Amino acid sequence: MKKFAPLIFILLFFGCKDDIDDTIVVANTENLELEDFIYKVMNFAYYWQKDVPNLADDKFTDDKEYTSFLQSFDGPAALFDALQYEEDKYSALIDDYEAFENNIKGISLTSGMVFGLVRFSNDSSDVFGYVKYVLAGSDAKAKGIKRGAIFTDVNGTQLTIANYQELLFNNAPTYTIGLATLNNNTITKTASSVSLNNNEQTEQSVHIAKVIEHAGKNVGYMMYNRFVTSQDDLLKTAFATLATASIDELVVDLRYNRGGSVATAQLLSGLIAGEHANKVFGKFVFNEKLSANNSEIEITNSNVNLGLSRVFFLTTKSSASASEMTINGLKPYLDVIQIGDQTEGKDVGSNPFYDYIDSNEAKNPNHKYLVLPITFKYYNSEGVGDYSEGLLPNVSLRENLATLGELGDVEEPLLKKALEYISGQTTGAISVDTRSIPATFVELQTEAASAIYFPKN
Repeated sequence: MKKFAPLIFILLFFGCKDDIDDTIVVANTENLELEDFIYKVMNFAYYWQKDVPNLADDKFTDDKEYTSFLQSFDGPAALFDALQYEEDKYSALIDDYEAFENNIKGISLTSGMVFGLVRFSNDSSDVFGYVKYVLAGSDAKAKGIKRGAIFTDVNGTQLTIANYQELLFNNAPTYTIGLATLNNNTITKTASSVSLNNNEQTEQSVHIAKVIEHAGKNVGYMMYNRFVTSQDDLLKTAFATLATASIDELVVDLRYNRGGSVATAQLLSGLIAGEHANKVFGKFVFNEKLSANNSEIEITNSNVNLGLSRVFFLTTKSSASASEMTINGLKPYLDVIQIGDQTEGKDVGSNPFYDYIDSNEAKNPNHKYLVLPITFKYYNSEGVGDYSEGLLPNVSLRENLATLGELGDVEEPLLKKALEYISGQTTGAISVDTRSIPATFVELQTEAASAIYFPKN
């Protein structure tokens, strides 16, 4: 007998998990226990289970037909692909749950250079990278890599659509980037290169926290890059400092925040809007089989009360998942002013599933796979959701590669726009500024939005 269960909330979320224990169906000549595990997770918990013919409860007439179906795929990844709803961009099959667990703690093998990738044009397969920010204490920081740096080559090879994953995401211990410049929308390679070392590093989710004196007000500014539950105490400390400074306004920079923990999103909302603690933050809707688990979650009581009537969020298309949940969840309670670009549009969330083999949560020793399917859709307390096209900004201002500026500096374009709003120089009407990337360039989406997940207690 085998079981599968989510990372947490087993009693609340899967009080009926014992009902889905099944004897593993395997062929005599082939071990299909991993495929069996994947299929049963998707059939039971997948948000779009009813919309996928391969997951229909009446698809198989007997065990033989079921086994034959599993055997028809060339491995677990092919099976998983065949079980996804055509519009699902976010469900994932992870082949190393230890790497996943490190990732949700902010731990990764990195040089410390956080970058984006851009195609030269729709007609070109060539790619260049630009640095969004650099992690403190990293090799990239030590070697002088700065925000806005541009590179076109890795290990002497031009980046392309076909090779960028192999060159940049292979976890090699070291790699060399060839630098370039951007002038008048033209990328020009230089003779300079930098060799970078990858090391295991924990990214601090609070990247910047400071108080800015502007227009006679104390403005709190926080750049928050990951919803990491293991770093919640650092988040609380940063907000306690802002509260001590008696800030009048708050700017929360989520422009590169791909998401993370639901519990941390609840906490962040409580730190921003402490006066509304314990009110409904969001509503989760599951599939028909789990509809009894449709539920509400609350704004966490953080014991921090900033006394704000409004909050500013800085966003880009890289703002996703728990970032969007926070913005949408606070709208019923505060005047939310969003500045930047529209967000990605991830209005759904996940629960991770391990292949447990007994009630003591012993994991199957035969593999390290984890299934991360979309399991719920999110709405705020007023029932507002369905923002798969992204949350639109009040003031539209896309980052410009030629003028990225220094993060946290009052002249950095997005922060400057927020400060102009605070001083009355910018209105709340939607306005459109220059595109971040000239029409000749096309940005790639190389990083999936983080799952909105429930961290283990």
